[in-house]
Amino acid sequence: MVDRGRKIEDEPVRPLSPLPFEPMLDARVARSRAAVLRAATDLLVEGGPSAVTIDAIVVRSGVAKSTIYRHWASRDDVLLDVMESCAPVLEPPDPDLDVEAALRVIGRTIASFLNDPEWARMLPALMLLKTHEHGIADLEQRLERHQEEVLGQLIARGVAEGVLRADAADPEAMTLFVGPLMFAHLTGAVAIDDGFVDRTIDRFLATYRP
Repeated sequence: MVDRGRKIEDEPVRPLSPLPFEPMLDARVARSRAAVLRAATDLLVEGGPSAVTIDAIVVRSGVAKSTIYRHWASRDDVLLDVMESCAPVLEPPDPDLDVEAALRVIGRTIASFLNDPEWARMLPALMLLKTHEHGIADLEQRLERHQEEVLGQLIARGVAEGVLRADAADPEAMTLFVGPLMFAHLTGAVAIDDGFVDRTIDRFLATYRP
């Protein structure tokens, strides 16, 4: 018999179980975002910034335009996410390393970025984009500043320990460190291997040792 005098408030409150389709939706969203970013990356590399349009991304990715606009407000926002997802981050070397060993670690890390096929094919597009898109230019400047901070802190330590002259902290010195690696990458005339990195750092140290 049903107890008609029992109030609803007397019923125990049971927590709601998660909806079974939520993980599926999350996976679909992740796949859609990945497809859009991959399509935009390929279009950018193949045809430059002008080739990256929302319509072109729809055709290449198979993702509906309405879905794209649900995640990105504009084509420029898609491009910014492409660069954010591809850009490598230079981490500070182990503080227990001496300055020379740490410089070689940084040099080889930069070389590994330049030798990475995905990032290497993005660099020309980045150079084009930073002159046209403010968001991309800001991102590129943030990456450069971070790289300069990591290298600059190590050089400052070298100056403090008497391993490097004071002028090693000047922007010209950092250019002498990174410039040959970038030039070798852009021209393709020299393989950016450990030997080239070591010779570049040897020349840097020879120039800026006390």
